[in-house]
Amino acid sequence: MTEITALDGSILHIDVNSITIVAGPFPGDPPNRSYVTGPGPATIATNEDAATLIARLSPKQPLAKLTRPNDTPVWIQGSAVTLVRRPIVGDTPPGETVGAVLFIGDNHQAVEQDVATACSIVNSHGGNV
Repeated sequence: MTEITALDGSILHIDVNSITIVAGPFPGDPPNRSYVTGPGPATIATNEDAATLIARLSPKQPLAKLTRPNDTPVWIQGSAVTLVRRPIVGDTPPGETVGAVLFIGDNHQAVEQDVATACSIVNSHGGNV
């Protein structure tokens, strides 16, 4: 178990291996904002820098690091990825580049890497896509 402090100050005790996605801030967020997906039904927003959070986690399998279309890193549990596909209309925000879209449970994550590269990175981190 590890502790994560949510934005409201509550301390959450979670199984680190239940984390499927850790992403950094969205445009307009404070620079230390991160979002954790997987342990519960909703994404957990924190005031901890995503890279700092990742550095203190010790999952059984290291998380795969990819790049979001806004040029920020996203870490993904490789074994949680169920599908990787080329982007379709609506996947690419204006002015950004999407090379692949990954499906992780009920979530999806667009990344800059192309499908082959994304698959290779995911598979080297416990994935099977």
